[in-house]
Amino acid sequence: MADSHEASSSSTISSASFPDFNSKVQAAALNATRSAAGLPADIPFHRSIDSELAEDLDAFSSRVLNLTNNLLSLVATADPSQSSRRKGKAKLQTQDDIVDDFHSLIVDSMDQLLERTDICLDEFLGRTKAPLVAINYDAPGLRKTLKKAPAQKGQLDPAIQHASNLMKPQLAFKHPVNNNDGPWYPALTHKFNAQVPLGHVFRDSDAEAIANHPYRYEITHISYPPRMFLPADPIPATPFESTSATWVSTPDALETMLDELRGALEIAIDLEHNNYRSYAGIVCLMQISTRKQDWIVDTLALRAELATGALNEVFTDPKVVKVLHGAESDIVWLQQDFNLYIVNLFDTFHASKLLDFPRHGLANLLEMYCDFVPDKRYQLADWRIRPLPEDMLQYARSDTHFLLFIYDNLRNALLDRAVSRAQSKSRSPSPSRHSPPIAANTPPEQALIRQALARSEETALRTYEKDVYDSEGGGGSGGWDSLARKWNKGGLVAAAETPQGSETLQRAVYRCVHAWRDEIARAEDESTRYVLPNHYLFQLAERPPADMAALLQMFQSVPPVVRRRAKELLEAIRACLQRHLSKSQKVAPVPPPVEKDVEMQVDEVVVEVAAPTSSASANLWSIAPGASTRATKSSALFGASLSAKAAAVPLVASTSSLFGAKSPTSTQLASRFEEVVARIHSALVIVPSMPVVDPTAVVDSTPQVAGEPAHGMQVEVPYVPASQRTTKQVVEVVDDSIVVVGQARQKKRKRAKTDETEGATPSGEESGNTRKASKKEKRQREAEGSQAQAEAFDFASVPNILDDVPNGEDMRVKKKKKQKQVKGAAPFYGDFPAPPKAHSELKSGNQSHTFK
Repeated sequence: MADSHEASSSSTISSASFPDFNSKVQAAALNATRSAAGLPADIPFHRSIDSELAEDLDAFSSRVLNLTNNLLSLVATADPSQSSRRKGKAKLQTQDDIVDDFHSLIVDSMDQLLERTDICLDEFLGRTKAPLVAINYDAPGLRKTLKKAPAQKGQLDPAIQHASNLMKPQLAFKHPVNNNDGPWYPALTHKFNAQVPLGHVFRDSDAEAIANHPYRYEITHISYPPRMFLPADPIPATPFESTSATWVSTPDALETMLDELRGALEIAIDLEHNNYRSYAGIVCLMQISTRKQDWIVDTLALRAELATGALNEVFTDPKVVKVLHGAESDIVWLQQDFNLYIVNLFDTFHASKLLDFPRHGLANLLEMYCDFVPDKRYQLADWRIRPLPEDMLQYARSDTHFLLFIYDNLRNALLDRAVSRAQSKSRSPSPSRHSPPIAANTPPEQALIRQALARSEETALRTYEKDVYDSEGGGGSGGWDSLARKWNKGGLVAAAETPQGSETLQRAVYRCVHAWRDEIARAEDESTRYVLPNHYLFQLAERPPADMAALLQMFQSVPPVVRRRAKELLEAIRACLQRHLSKSQKVAPVPPPVEKDVEMQVDEVVVEVAAPTSSASANLWSIAPGASTRATKSSALFGASLSAKAAAVPLVASTSSLFGAKSPTSTQLASRFEEVVARIHSALVIVPSMPVVDPTAVVDSTPQVAGEPAHGMQVEVPYVPASQRTTKQVVEVVDDSIVVVGQARQKKRKRAKTDETEGATPSGEESGNTRKASKKEKRQREAEGSQAQAEAFDFASVPNILDDVPNGEDMRVKKKKKQKQVKGAAPFYGDFPAPPKAHSELKSGNQSHTFK
């Protein structure tokens, strides 16, 4: 009863007993995992020898199988889509089902179950973000505008992406572009909507002067219109297909557009620029849209009119909301080219970040809210083209045509999200994220939109600064050190380890070519990438060219500027190489001296020669006492005479790029060189030559007496003609012993029986004495034969092969006959007899005469 009571109590889980139950479950799972890890690998063997263990394993396996089926059933009830993955199986039948489908049926199902649990917990705790503001598609006139543009595929026409033959519009500017180094200051002549006069030096709370932005005070002390913090129904844009943009390219059209903008409450602004055919980049188009009309301003034609700052009357009006997307670069371009500033900026990019959208691009917002997909290929188009193609005009217009409708939706979403957070009393979802501080008395429902406006203020306070070329440190956006770090060139960065007082040749050439490229780009108002692409810049640094052919060969397609200025580039590289070599020679450290017998130093070059040893035994090639040395009068290296050659031809020029102005004269260097050569020659020895044989001398053919030294060399017998040979008389020697030379050992003959041994009875003792006597006589004869002096061989009596004149006959080489193996000799390894035949092998066939 107690067990049943405990089981019933454990089956009922309450909020109070859940922590205890959870800890027990985790402990049980940990113990089960530990026990499973301790099981032996050969479980089937243990099952076969222990029947009780086999029964326990079967029972436990069936229990685990039932538990797994219960879990899968629960997952199927939580997510009905999981039931289709089991392919009609009601439950797992055997262990093989788990082994085969463990990952697809169990792991994936449990992962999805846990994910759904996390989602439910986030919804219960209020952590889940509210969905985006629903768009009322039933609003009048909205359904017709939401037409998705067909997706374009493929690449742009090269003529649209880069108009190479287009004349540079900078040549027609009234005020030439100034790309020189130096600070940039605003050129405003009148300050619209001013709260402080033009030229006022603004100071922050720390009393630090902050200049170079005329509207800093107006931006930081702005009073936003109250309508921006009130929810309102989004105003749909005008139909995109049935309306068109107004092209503004004359001062009159610009004034007409300005009159329309003065009465607007919100305007959308966007810019299109080109930075490939200009050093600092130029603005090519300006798109402006209101609730009713779109304008496209030709900023290339109206550059001088826009530079007067006439549009600042509307752009700096705090009552007019200026809506831009990703305005960090647009703010800088407006200051750089037109002296235009923006007050009361609402950046839709910051709003999407605060709403935690998965993507924050303008194309994503257009697709999300307006069901419009722009052609992103035109982002890389050359916007200097005039007249613009219709597709490019439509793309430029779409950037601002729907932007005010997106602003309405984002503003409502920020207000709704702030209200939901205030009700759930949750903190900011990303406290570590940078968020400008807002006023303490801000209403909770305005918290998010105030943060979006604060971030937009920081964007509007950005100022344009000229890029100053840092030749020493290489810093800045276009510096050589920044480029090397971006391309991961560790040996070219400023912090790379170099010899003290010098730098590597590769980095010297890289800095030289980088500086040349920046100078030419500024002079011709071209981008550095157009003058010389980055990968070619690193190739020139790695392999500096020696001549013009090597320089042009490095380019697969020579850039136009390099083609016109190739001579200047080559001269810059050569000058850099000369400066580097001369500098490296001056600062090159002298190597530590090595202890030698003779040492001579010429300026910075040390020549060390080892003196010969005094002992002849220490040197293998030392000259023997009394031997004469021979020196040639001419040299293949120095000519007919060393002294005459040195005196006739100067060894060095009057000036040297290696030694600089302090280089020695040619006569001094020649004398020093002769001294060095003389000392080197004094340290060398002459190899003893072979003795020369005099052909007129009479050669004594008498063989050397044994024991006479031959100096370790083989005796050479000279050739003597047949007419001069003398035959030595042969003295006949009478001896009963016969000496056989050069013949093979003959087979031992059997000794004939003597008279004493014949007829005697053989016995072991007599036969042994006889054998001992015969061996003693044999040793005595061998001793006498070795003592006999052999007659010397007379070479003169033998016909010489040099006396015979070959007649060309019998010159064929005969094959050698194979020598027969001597009987009784040991067989060579591998000469085995044939293996015996098997007993089952037939010795003769067809005994039964079956086959005829």
